[in-house]
Amino acid sequence: MAKPAKTKAPAYEQRLILFLDFLAFKEVVAETERDATALERLVAALDEVGQTVEPGLSKSERVTQFSDSLVLSYKVEETSAVFWMIDAIARTVVLLADRGYLLRGAVTVGKLLHDKRHIVGPAMVKAYELESRTACFPRVIVDREVLRMARTYRQPQHSGPQEERYVRSFLDEDKDGWLFIDYLSWDKVVEAMGCEHDAYPDYLGRMARLIRKGLKHADPRVARKYLWLRKRYLKAMKPYRDLPANKVNDPDFCAAIDALPRMRKRARKARKRVKAFDAKAAA
Repeated sequence: MAKPAKTKAPAYEQRLILFLDFLAFKEVVAETERDATALERLVAALDEVGQTVEPGLSKSERVTQFSDSLVLSYKVEETSAVFWMIDAIARTVVLLADRGYLLRGAVTVGKLLHDKRHIVGPAMVKAYELESRTACFPRVIVDREVLRMARTYRQPQHSGPQEERYVRSFLDEDKDGWLFIDYLSWDKVVEAMGCEHDAYPDYLGRMARLIRKGLKHADPRVARKYLWLRKRYLKAMKPYRDLPANKVNDPDFCAAIDALPRMRKRARKARKRVKAFDAKAAA
């Protein structure tokens, strides 16, 4: 009897990993039962998430998609792997937000086995826990260890700090100290990601409609997420609302942003519901 061919023993690699999923996916799916066009939009959005990275950009790229979740990983030693991963995620987050879908996720680094059939390892556990327990809001957070990888495995013509600056051009730091992909500020959405300047006020307007709907949600835990998003939205508007008239080079652009809703009354009601929920939970 012929001996079976030896197969290579599985082994962990040091990899960058993204774990990403849709916010409120259960409600998104429920809408598809009532509205056939909603299913068409959802399938298109899932396709976009599945195409997060341009095929062939990285030899070590691995992508696995299941339901509303995506796992993307690269070997850490790929040149500029961090930059290309963050760039691709940032563009996807903006594109999906523009279509009415919010994403939550985490990017980290560690030991991982990721092939066509398997995703397993400490890095997968860490990425999942960061996404589910730490990200909390509609944001994709980035482990600071990932920045160290960016400095180490950089473009030959870049210094470590230069490569890190390119990665940070997509990021902001939240009050809890976590870095996250900023999909609301002009300098991130337009300057870093290359979206159209003139389309930016309309983009913020679509964010406002998402926030308005979310603040009315019956579940205070969901409303809390949209209170976070409203703060980011107001922060994005502030530079244009505060410009003196004699410094405005694009008055129509500034006027369009200034006309966007603040949703103060709705936010007050949402905060009141969240406060009551927290008090009940603490009792």
